[in-house]
Amino acid sequence: MEAREGRIGNAFACERCRKHKVRCVPSEAAGICQRCQKARVECIEHVARRRPAKPRAVVQPTNKVAEMEKRIEKLHAIVTSTTAPSVPNSTPQAALPPVATIPSQTAEISRRTSTPAPVVPSARPLPVVKTPILPNPGSTPESALSFWESMNDAVSGLERLDPVIRSIGIVHMQSLLETYRTMIDFFPFVLLPRECFCGDLIQQRPMFLFAVLTAASFDSYHLQTSLSKEFRKVVMVKLMNGEKSLDLLQGLLVFIAWHHHYMDPHAASVHLLLQMCVGIAGDLGLDNIPSPSRSPMQKDDAWHREAKRAYLGCYFLASSLSLLDSGRARSMSYSSTLQVFARDIAKAWEHRSDAIVPILIDTCQFMEDVEETFGSQSEPALVAKAQLKRLSEKWDHMQAATKAQANDYRTLRWIQLVARVHLYKATSSLDIYDRDSMPWVSGFQLSQRITCLRCVEQFLDYSLQFSSTEYELLSLTDWLALVAGLTMLAKLALYSSPMPGWDPVELQIFKSFEYFRDQLSAQMPRPHDSQDHSEDLFERFRRITAIMKVAVKTAPGRNSPNGSTFELATGSGRTVSLLQELPPLKPNGVVNGSDPLPVPWKVSPQFDISSQEFLWKFLLGAL
Repeated sequence: MEAREGRIGNAFACERCRKHKVRCVPSEAAGICQRCQKARVECIEHVARRRPAKPRAVVQPTNKVAEMEKRIEKLHAIVTSTTAPSVPNSTPQAALPPVATIPSQTAEISRRTSTPAPVVPSARPLPVVKTPILPNPGSTPESALSFWESMNDAVSGLERLDPVIRSIGIVHMQSLLETYRTMIDFFPFVLLPRECFCGDLIQQRPMFLFAVLTAASFDSYHLQTSLSKEFRKVVMVKLMNGEKSLDLLQGLLVFIAWHHHYMDPHAASVHLLLQMCVGIAGDLGLDNIPSPSRSPMQKDDAWHREAKRAYLGCYFLASSLSLLDSGRARSMSYSSTLQVFARDIAKAWEHRSDAIVPILIDTCQFMEDVEETFGSQSEPALVAKAQLKRLSEKWDHMQAATKAQANDYRTLRWIQLVARVHLYKATSSLDIYDRDSMPWVSGFQLSQRITCLRCVEQFLDYSLQFSSTEYELLSLTDWLALVAGLTMLAKLALYSSPMPGWDPVELQIFKSFEYFRDQLSAQMPRPHDSQDHSEDLFERFRRITAIMKVAVKTAPGRNSPNGSTFELATGSGRTVSLLQELPPLKPNGVVNGSDPLPVPWKVSPQFDISSQEFLWKFLLGAL
């Protein structure tokens, strides 16, 4: 038991104590513990089994450690180069063709990048970055630069593109694409694929992308104006070079559809741009696209569907714009091919708005029918009454058949109400040459004028259901219809010919005009940028309609002390002249001062509501 000397605890307890799990305390006698001595049993010493010694840690050679550190450094370099932002010296994206970087790009990238990029091993140091030109334009990778450089190359020989639009990056482009997706319901003839990315459009449809960026950037007046100017420049060069493609046609259609946001009196007119579209469609042979086979195994080609939509869009714009300018010949008329194309689009139902395309085409055909029926402006009474009955029943049937779709698409109900206004506007202005021989003609014409007034009021009342945001999405045809409806109300108050039973004052046309004008002006959006003092589309609407409001208020027989529109009594008892050129009035023999009297509105030859050019001057802000 000498082995127990110097041990602590039960590390070497005897077998009996170990078995009972008690402490083994040595006794005074050698070789026996106290418990075994008391129990008078043999004290058997426990023999401990030694565990094998743990192997010592093997230290790797120095060369293997160095090799491992080199591999870690290589992996770190690869990760750093992958996550770093695109720079002029980096490799272009795999989805886009490589474009050589020109010196001008290097300076512009330094202005657009928000933070300096990390230094990649074995690469030149990057330039110092500055604040981007546009608010939140996103990064400007090589794909965006390649797009703008391709547009710049298209206008080689002219001045370079505006640097403002060259700062639009991929993130900003994608945001504008999503904005355009919300605008499609107002012009469902040039659509975006369900999963559409800028890289695809840059490669396949660059002019369409350019037009989308222009139309969707309505929240920035200066950016949209710059995009519009550069788009027209690129289109001019491409057309002069003889380029004709579906991409160019779609870009022009989108540019025209929202052209009222950036109309320029010094640029090409909408009618000229539309003539270009019709010419490109004819050169591409879009009117001869075959219809798909009836077999369910054979489907129409995607390019054919896009081409059919573009062809239908040309007719939709031509039909809608011709109603507002009856003196101009139609650039495109209705044909059975249009009806077949519209049905093919609805049958394919590739997009949600495809269901209303046939209804839009039928509505345009209805308005063309009205124009051809009453185009002579002179009809016998019985013929006019029969034609009105036929067209009125046609409109009622069209409205009843499309009631479900009109509930989902308010623009569809909008254009149907426009067609109804056009019908009664045409019938109320007819010259019935045999009216003296038929006593009922006078009452018939009065009822048509009253019905036309109520149709205009119903259309304007429906327009008040649109939200402030939706007014920014209205297409050119919708906006022209809104301006034409309000102008028609003013014409009925100012320029309607005398007729027994027709009294604008008794019908309170002025109050109707004032109500709808004030409500529309209040609902339309205000400028996005408070520092931007330029007159946008909606501010122009408020300004011109305010002048029209004063003109309607001073209609004959209203607020004139002498029963004429040349004098107006003010609240202070003074009398002012409505004509700027007249000398100061002398009521009661007293001259009203030595200076010219103030006028409620400036009488100008251009401000003629009855002229055919008034609507276009309204849009251009030339009033």
